[in-house]
Amino acid sequence: MSDESEPSEPVVHGALMAGFAQACVNLNIVAGRRATALLADIDMGRWFPLAKWMEIERMVGESYANVEPIRLKLGIEMMTLWYHHGPGKALIHRGADFLHFQTGSHGIASVIRGPREVVGSFDLAEFDSGRGHAVIRSSTPFDKTIECGVLIGGVMAPGDLYYVDVTNDGDPNRLVVEFH
Repeated sequence: MSDESEPSEPVVHGALMAGFAQACVNLNIVAGRRATALLADIDMGRWFPLAKWMEIERMVGESYANVEPIRLKLGIEMMTLWYHHGPGKALIHRGADFLHFQTGSHGIASVIRGPREVVGSFDLAEFDSGRGHAVIRSSTPFDKTIECGVLIGGVMAPGDLYYVDVTNDGDPNRLVVEFH
């Protein structure tokens, strides 16, 4: 699927799938032969069913007793790769730019397509540069710990900030970002 029309079934961009696969390699994450087979021959220019992503994410979760730190690292590594080996440098010049890129779900729309009620949204809801505080509202189907890692990795990638933390306490769709 290469056209710009909205597909009836949700799809994720091959670059996201490849980033996930490379992050698994870089972090020595082992999720078994089935995950390896699902991630083999990912074409970065194609779109893949969201169900394939969810299956891989589930397999990683089943492979580790304490998977949350793994998911966080996956999100960070995916955005590091996106920034340094993908379009990130052309789009993002400062860490705060990555947060602004989320306005109107622009960031998520570049890697997932489908009916909004299925793919959800990922929006910058609050931003205060003086306090180093932002809030992202997420209703995507992606694991929230991976999304926390995506925010940390995306904000840290340009290298202008020395501290970024993302919490997801209370409301599961509210990601609070602290940055300095």
